Amino acid sequence: MNAAAESLARAILPQGRVFPGGGERTVALAEQRLAEMSGGSFRSLDTLCTLLDRAAVLRAGRPFRALSPERRERMLRQWEADPVLRWPLFVLSFIYKQVHFDDPEVYKTMGCVYEKGGPAEPAPWIRQVAQGPDLDGDDEIECDVVVVGTGAGGGVVGTELARKGYAVVFLEEGKLHQRDAFKGHAADSHQRFYRKSGSVALGNGAIPIFMGKLVGGSTAINTGTCFRTPPWILDRWCEELGTDELSTERMAPYFDRVERDLQVEPAKPEYLGGLADVVARGCDALGWRHRPIDRNAPECDGQGVCDYGCPSGARRSTDISYIPQALRRGAMMYTEMRCERVLTENGRAVGVQAAQVGGNAKLTVRARAVILACGAIPTPAFLLGQGLANRSDQVGRNLSLHPCTIVSALFDHKVEGYKAIPQGYTSDQFLRHGILLSGASAPLDIGASYFPFSGRRLMQAMESYDRMASFMVIIRDDSRGRVRRRKDGRPLVTYWLQRSDVDRIHRGMVNVVDIFRAAGAKQCFPLIPRMPSLTGDAEINRFRQVKLSARDPFLTSFHPMGTCRVGTDPANSVVDLDHQTHDLPGLFIVDGSNLPGPPSVNPQLTIMAMSARAADRIADRLG
Repeated sequence: MNAAAESLARAILPQGRVFPGGGERTVALAEQRLAEMSGGSFRSLDTLCTLLDRAAVLRAGRPFRALSPERRERMLRQWEADPVLRWPLFVLSFIYKQVHFDDPEVYKTMGCVYEKGGPAEPAPWIRQVAQGPDLDGDDEIECDVVVVGTGAGGGVVGTELARKGYAVVFLEEGKLHQRDAFKGHAADSHQRFYRKSGSVALGNGAIPIFMGKLVGGSTAINTGTCFRTPPWILDRWCEELGTDELSTERMAPYFDRVERDLQVEPAKPEYLGGLADVVARGCDALGWRHRPIDRNAPECDGQGVCDYGCPSGARRSTDISYIPQALRRGAMMYTEMRCERVLTENGRAVGVQAAQVGGNAKLTVRARAVILACGAIPTPAFLLGQGLANRSDQVGRNLSLHPCTIVSALFDHKVEGYKAIPQGYTSDQFLRHGILLSGASAPLDIGASYFPFSGRRLMQAMESYDRMASFMVIIRDDSRGRVRRRKDGRPLVTYWLQRSDVDRIHRGMVNVVDIFRAAGAKQCFPLIPRMPSLTGDAEINRFRQVKLSARDPFLTSFHPMGTCRVGTDPANSVVDLDHQTHDLPGLFIVDGSNLPGPPSVNPQLTIMAMSARAADRIADRLG
């Protein structure tokens, strides 16, 4: 056992009044989880612990493992305020927190159900699914349309084309999971359902990007939030593109169609939980708008783990709402197959070649139309690897992320957000300013990462977690990043946060603090290590006036967009208004990479509506 790793675990997670402290078990679980994620070859935990152990020598003259418990606590607070060391400490703390609180006894203490999920639902259409590992040799098939990806883009466009009578084949790199796989635990879910490659944007900060890698894509591991694109955003896109094709009036039938398929409706009051009461009370006091969020989960029972797959099968992600319809109409789906290249003949895309994940078998799919729907990071990385559709040099550029962060608050009464819809309530008071505020409740194993500190303060906060409320700030970013392809084929994502976006994030956090304070919060916790807790008017006023840097707030992204954007001019776009690439006839791109810019709201419904529209356009071309 690494003595430095164990000493850091004990300091980051000291024994509390109720919860056990960290130690050998925490380190062992962290090592096991990292080994699973890296396929058995990892050094990151040892590297982080050795770095921090030696860093203590600079301040205390001795390694961290040799310090007293009191000196370790002070050292953690110094590191949390250090612009360099806060990052390795944050990464190590995130890992330790997640595995430590992923414990049945901890959940029982808070009155939470630890094991979620139910039996796999009957699925007659599953006979239309071929799993990559079952292929025992190379094969070749023909169809009208091959769709690479099964999320908000691929799932919709492929199903719409199958409805029109075309022979469709879906290729999906991930696995098909049914509800018995969704147990509701963060570490296990991130290992099994999330994409790892290209999952951090690097620049003047580091922003983790969360993307699904399973049938259904990110629609199977998101909160089910369904906002229509605001009219003023559609107007802006039309003005920038010189067209009315994406106007509110022209897009309305597609939004209507998608909302019917998804059975979109406002979140049910009985599953909104205490967070909604807090936000409603605070917004009413301030005179701000607030409401339940429209969601694609008509049978939701508020189990609180949407981001880890829906254990009740209530959310109508594309693996439930769309793809089964296509398969019942004769479409085929191959899972655990990675697309390697687009086949071209006479200057036209005529199919794809895919490889078995973890094996040697190859599948060639010849088609009249090839649709890439891998997502805003995998799609451009794939195109760059083959040198396709990039005469404009725009493939991988124009990346927007909708950066987001969280503010939590402590109340005198129980909130228990983890027993309700995680993102069931919103305030769109500042949406025209590029700020969306929405619910961010989380179960214990991820909720610990909502606090930008460790040690005794962390354990005190977690032992009051039933009285905590958390609200998210999502911004429409002016900043733009880029996706490149590394030599080993993995995506490299860069993104530099502009001053305007830092200010917008700060303003949104202040807005949330105002809501919580108006609702009676005793203490607020912005995800900013140098200002980790706010108590009283003086501290809150200082928070209002502070000038944040891009490195101050901990940010994440769930909405990468724009890297193969649609446009009328081949010089500054990748696909035309029919979603066909300007450079290669027969090759279409239909996913979040097409968006002309950030829509200011969760983009799921926008991508789906544009994908339904794309299906009509592709059908017109196929005849």
